[in-house]
Amino acid sequence: MTNIKEKTKTKTKETVSFVGQTIHLGIDVHKKNWSVSVYLGDKFVKTFHQESIGTILLQHLKTNYPEAIYKACYEAGFCGFSVQRELTLLGIECSVVNAADIPQTNKGMLSKTDAADSRRIGEAFSKGLLKPIYIPKANIEADRNLVRYRKRVQEDLKAKKQGIKSCLFILGLKIPPQHDKSYWTNNFITWLKELEVTDSSNKITVSLLIEDVLLLRKRLFATNKRLRALSISENYATNYVLLTSTPGIGLITAMTMLTEIGDINRFDSFVKFNSFIGLCPSEYSSGERVHKGKMTNRAHKTIRALIIEAAWVSIRVDPALTIKYHELLKTKTGKRAIIVIARKLLSRLFTVWKTNVEYVKGVVK
Repeated sequence: MTNIKEKTKTKTKETVSFVGQTIHLGIDVHKKNWSVSVYLGDKFVKTFHQESIGTILLQHLKTNYPEAIYKACYEAGFCGFSVQRELTLLGIECSVVNAADIPQTNKGMLSKTDAADSRRIGEAFSKGLLKPIYIPKANIEADRNLVRYRKRVQEDLKAKKQGIKSCLFILGLKIPPQHDKSYWTNNFITWLKELEVTDSSNKITVSLLIEDVLLLRKRLFATNKRLRALSISENYATNYVLLTSTPGIGLITAMTMLTEIGDINRFDSFVKFNSFIGLCPSEYSSGERVHKGKMTNRAHKTIRALIIEAAWVSIRVDPALTIKYHELLKTKTGKRAIIVIARKLLSRLFTVWKTNVEYVKGVVK
C-alpha cells in the first residue's frame, strides 16, 4: 500500500481596508434621527438615515469603512455642540459650521430634503469649502448658557411690564404723576396691588401680571448675583478687570463677551474680530465702483448692541471720544456717529484684551 499525503488547503479571508483614506460625513442633525451622506475623499458614496446616536454611526463606519480616518460635519443648530462632543469622544473628528456658509443652489432651495441637506454639507466639507466655527470649552459654554438665560429673563420681564401698562390703559386707569417717571419701584408695585378693579377677571389678570413681574425680578436678581460671583472666579477675574476698565463696559457686557468669545487669541487681527462682532459696513463693489452700505447682517447681534450702548456712555466719560463724537456730528447724524465711536471703542477693547493692559482715557490714537 502506498501512503498518500493529503495536502490541506487553508483559505485565508482578505478583508477590505481603508487605511490612509478619509471618509467625510455630512450630517443633517435632527432630534430623533440623522441623515448622513458619505464621501470617500471628495467622491459621493451614499446617503443613509439612522437614529441620533453616535455609537450607531461609529459601528456603521467600522463595518463598512474599517481603519479609515473619519471626519464629520454638521451645521450649528438646536443641539449646539453636544453632537460634536459625542462624536469626538468616539474618535470621529467633528466640525460645526455656520449654516449660512454652506453653498446652496436655486434648485436646492426649491427642493429641500434631509438627504439633500446632508449631501450638500458633505460635498462642501469634503472639498474643504467650509470653515468650522469656534467650539468653546464645556465650562465656558455652561456659563454662556447662564448669561443667555439672564437675557431671556430680562426680555420676559420687559414684556410683562409692558403687559401691565397695556392692561391699565385698556381699563382706563391712569398712572399717578408721582409714579409717571419712576416705574417699577416698590411704591409703584404697592400702588398696583391696591388698585380697585371692579371686574373680577380684570382684577385676576392684573394680579397675575404683578406676580409675574415680581417673580422675574427675583430671578433676574439671582442671576446677576451668580454672574458677579463668576466675574471674580479664577476663569474670568483677570480679563474681567481688563474689560471693565473700558468706559461703558459693565458686568453684563463683560461677562457676555467673556463667555461668547472665549479665547480672544483666536482672532489674530481686529479686522477679523470686528467681522465677528459685526460693526462693519456691508460692501457692494464692482470694478471701479465702490459702495458701502449699512452694517452687515452677519454679526453677533447681542454683543454688537451692547457695544453700541457702551459707546453712548464712553462719549460722556472719555474726553478723547467726546471730541471725536462732536467732530463726527459735523458730517453725520447722531446714530451714524455713534456707530463710528462704537467701532473705535471695540478696537480699543480688543487691544486691551490682547495686550493685557488696562484702558487709558484721553488717548486720541
